[in-house]
Amino acid sequence: MVKTTKIDEVTFAGRSGTRYEFRIYVWETKFKAVPGIYVVASRTMEPGQPAQYAPLFIGEAVDLSAALKSHPRDECFQMYYGNVIGVLKENDDARRTSILADLLDGLTPPCNAADVA
Repeated sequence: MVKTTKIDEVTFAGRSGTRYEFRIYVWETKFKAVPGIYVVASRTMEPGQPAQYAPLFIGEAVDLSAALKSHPRDECFQMYYGNVIGVLKENDDARRTSILADLLDGLTPPCNAADVA
């Protein structure tokens, strides 16, 4: 089991312009059973530059510990080199739904597309 050690923080903006700060963790991280929004992303680094994050999938869960186990979009994550997970803890169901919709409209991640396996 990998300790939940944050490796970075990144802000993603929704369509509304609202900015949401996510804590970034390595792919193998095992999360606690907390509610929140998660972003599967591809993290790339160039020498002398800050890390870049390309959001591949955005979802929400009542239990983040179970959200990525046997995820139905796992093949898409692999195809786009998903290697990190961003987490924004949010207890309120309605707020999670609202943030998710805002981010999906603003970022249009490829693995959220209906035609992706």
